[in-house]
Amino acid sequence: MKVMNWKRAVAATLVAAGCWAPSFVQAANLPLSDPSFEAYALSSGGYAYANVYRPTSGWVGNPDGTGPLDGGFNASNWIYDSVYAEGSTLRGAPRTGTQAMHGRGQYSAQESSAVFEAGKTYTFSIFAQGDHNSAIIGDNITGPGWDSRVWLYLYDGSKPFSEAGSLTYGRYSPAGDRFNQNNFVNRTPGSTAAQSRALWQQISISWTVQPGAAEIGKPIGVAFWSASDNCLDDASLSATPEPSSAILAGLAGISLLSTRRKRS
Repeated sequence: MKVMNWKRAVAATLVAAGCWAPSFVQAANLPLSDPSFEAYALSSGGYAYANVYRPTSGWVGNPDGTGPLDGGFNASNWIYDSVYAEGSTLRGAPRTGTQAMHGRGQYSAQESSAVFEAGKTYTFSIFAQGDHNSAIIGDNITGPGWDSRVWLYLYDGSKPFSEAGSLTYGRYSPAGDRFNQNNFVNRTPGSTAAQSRALWQQISISWTVQPGAAEIGKPIGVAFWSASDNCLDDASLSATPEPSSAILAGLAGISLLSTRRKRS
C-alpha cells in the first residue's frame, strides 16, 4: 500500500509538471497596471497623450529617454475611445471596454509588482490591429515595412528601459511587407465596429529565466513600441513554471512528506 501511494504521488507530480499531460502546466497571470487602457476615462470621442493619462495609467511614455518623458501632442503613444475609432480614419474598435492605445512611433513601458524567478517562463501579450489606411513605408526592399508594426519587450525593471538592454524583444506586423510576418491584420476599409472587434489578434513574447540569472528577484518590465498606424488593447503578463522545476518542487514535497510519516 505504501509503495502504491508513493507511485501515485510521483505520477501526480509528473502530471502536474506537464510530463505526461503538458497542457496541465498552468500559466499564472501576473499584475499589470491599466492592461486595457481604461484607467484614464476619456470624454466621448476623445483621445489623450501621456502628459494627460499619466500617472493615472501605469504606462510610462518614452521611458528610454529618446523623447520627452510622458510627452504631449505627437510626443507619445495615445489612448482613444470607441467613438473616435469610427472617425474619418478607422482605428481598431476597442476589443473590450471603450478605450484602446494608438501608436505614435514611441515606446510605452511599465514595471510589474511581480519579480523574475528562476525556472519560469514569462510571457507578455497584447492584442494588435492596424488602422484601415495603414501603408507600407518606403520601397518595401530596404524600408521599415508596415506603419502598423509593433515591437514587444521584456526587461529587468530595476534598470532604465532600453531596447539594447532588454532581455528579449521582437517585431510583429501584418503580412505583405518585406518581412511578411502575418502576426495581425489592418482594419478592413468600410468595416463596422463589430467587424473590427473580431479582427484583433494576440501577439506575445516570452523569456525563460535560467538558474543564477542576473534578473532573478528584479521587477518584471514590459514595454512596446507602436508605429503611427497601430492599435493595441488588452495587455497581459503570465508566468509558467518549467516542467523540470515543477518536478523538483513536487518530488521535494513528496520526500518531506515521507520523512514526516517515518518520524511519526
